[in-house]
Amino acid sequence: MTRSVSAVIATIGRPSLWRAVQSVIDQTYRVDEIIVVAEAGVQTSCPHDDRIVVLTIDVAGNAAHSRQLGIDAASGSVIALLDDDDMWSPTKLARQLEAADSVDGDHWVVSSRMSVLGPGSRRRTWPRRLIEPGQSIAEYLFRFDGLRFGNANLQTSTLCFPTSLGRSIRWGETTDLPHDEPSWLIRAQRTVPDLRVIQLPDTLSIYDVRGGSVSRDTSDRTDTYIQWGLRHLDGEPPRVLGDYLCTSPVSAAVSAKSLAGVRRAVASALRHGRPGPFALTYAALNAGRILARRAVAALRP
Repeated sequence: MTRSVSAVIATIGRPSLWRAVQSVIDQTYRVDEIIVVAEAGVQTSCPHDDRIVVLTIDVAGNAAHSRQLGIDAASGSVIALLDDDDMWSPTKLARQLEAADSVDGDHWVVSSRMSVLGPGSRRRTWPRRLIEPGQSIAEYLFRFDGLRFGNANLQTSTLCFPTSLGRSIRWGETTDLPHDEPSWLIRAQRTVPDLRVIQLPDTLSIYDVRGGSVSRDTSDRTDTYIQWGLRHLDGEPPRVLGDYLCTSPVSAAVSAKSLAGVRRAVASALRHGRPGPFALTYAALNAGRILARRAVAALRP
């Protein structure tokens, strides 16, 4: 089946936008349009291609709103998302659309593995474990069955789905932060019970974290993450909610060097969920990291 594809790239003006757009141009499955959505006042630099359309959004700092603006403006029947610091391998769309052909109708999302660059010279392949057919997205993403991140992931630049799905189930709802992608995916699965989520074992995109992330914040946002979990994971198994509360909010607390934040996250996990051993161990180890850093700081002259 031949499908028309609109690539949607939200940008904050990173220099890496050029190579992101070039990776779309280089696809073996030709895209119909490349929609770049830039924040107001941002200068964009792209390769020359008649398919490129640049839109401007007034809301700063919310990539989900930019993605939705691009989705609403798209003329293609399929949306493929890309962040401005990531890239696609040349066969990304061809492989994903081939997989989508196995699904009747427009109730599907296709993802894949990705190569993760950074921090520094590190290079890894995520996710280690693929989502199973019919599996709950919330369970796949947030049940913690090991002490390493990267076991489960459905990252933005790997996602491809029908335009109709992206318009009926919208990105950037008020309560979606700080997890835009999981919020949309969970909402899509709950709204469309027969939604097929296909995750290919191929490594088809590059997720670049060498330059840091605009989403990283050193203020204590622990409570924001806790509230997200209580709101979006309500109704999920207690293990899923408990594991989430012992991991993502704890990571936020560690970024803020907040031992009190770790305590609040664990208390919430025990009150509202049933965290597993790996999630509890993760929280304990990270509390230890904060204490160790404080001890080292206290010894410095």
